[in-house]
Amino acid sequence: MKYDLLVQHGEVLDPAAGLRGALDVGIAGGRIIEIGAGLSANEARQTISARGLIVTPGLIDIHAHIFVNAHDMGGHTDHYCRSSGVTTMCDAGSSGSATFAGLRHVLDTAVHTRVRAFVNLSALGIVGTSRRGELSHFPYADPEGCARTISENPDLCIGVKLRYGPNLVWEYTTEPVKLARQTAAMANVPMMVHITDSPIPLPEILAEMAPGDIITHCYHGRANGIMGQEKQFLLKEVVEAQRHGIVFDCAHGRNHFSFPMIEKALDQGFLPDTISTDLTLTSATKGPVWDLTTTMSKLLHFGMSLDDLVERATSAPAKIMGYAGTVGTLRPGANADLALIERRAGNFALTDSDGNTTTAKERLITRMTVKDGRVWYERPAD
Repeated sequence: MKYDLLVQHGEVLDPAAGLRGALDVGIAGGRIIEIGAGLSANEARQTISARGLIVTPGLIDIHAHIFVNAHDMGGHTDHYCRSSGVTTMCDAGSSGSATFAGLRHVLDTAVHTRVRAFVNLSALGIVGTSRRGELSHFPYADPEGCARTISENPDLCIGVKLRYGPNLVWEYTTEPVKLARQTAAMANVPMMVHITDSPIPLPEILAEMAPGDIITHCYHGRANGIMGQEKQFLLKEVVEAQRHGIVFDCAHGRNHFSFPMIEKALDQGFLPDTISTDLTLTSATKGPVWDLTTTMSKLLHFGMSLDDLVERATSAPAKIMGYAGTVGTLRPGANADLALIERRAGNFALTDSDGNTTTAKERLITRMTVKDGRVWYERPAD
């Protein structure tokens, strides 16, 4: 048999490969081996009909949290990924140099989702209560340990994470950002900076960043965001930063996704470079995040095209994570990761992080997830 698995009759959408249309996907040995119309079912050990569904590469969530407080989703990570079409995830700084071994153990023994990670500038990682963050006391910073952890774990670590906000850093100047950038330079990786409710204007943070660095929570509706304190028009520094290679990640989360901000930003032509959830156990079970396809549905409602959504949840994060060409695409030779997604019409209540609710006329629902050539999840009939 030529194919171990043949996915037929779906509407393939893969911006990275320039694929869009009624195409079949042939899989063998855990890899995509052929894409085309009318591939023969007689040459397949197993066939799946994707009729009426969109077939995309397996989705990639570049900002989630597996190991907050040294547990959180932990060994339950697969459950929350596969049901939303996510085959690859990035832990965004849950652990630091002192706690990374714990994250590594969980990933090596209990998680099948493909994972990479940012390492927190704080040795502690994200621990404690919301009253005091992991870098509220300067001695918690461990630039040398952070860089060493990254260099000793090249298969997992892709960058440095800094959460910059009230009670998160030891002083409200650019010094924490400068230290994170120096650490990233030591490890020769990018840094990701959380900016929600920043005590200093965003342009001051952007001035310390390099191309390839990431601003995360770009659509928060609190102080010092992409539209400054007036919250009406995009800052020219934001437009220039994106043009010069600073990555803007939406990262929904419980506090970082404002419908009014999204609507204004999209109306002014500002799209995120990556779409992610900032998923934790709480936001996956109690909302308002739920999962990546729900986050994508919210952006779809406010005017992003399906092509733009899929690109920013597949090939764009794949490139940042070092997976370009092997994950986040359906090109022959790539890992056989697929999401089969229904674009369902109806009336759907969607909620942002500030309690604002809107009614969407359609939403995206994962019907099936294929990882490494095998069916990993199938949604029950409803």
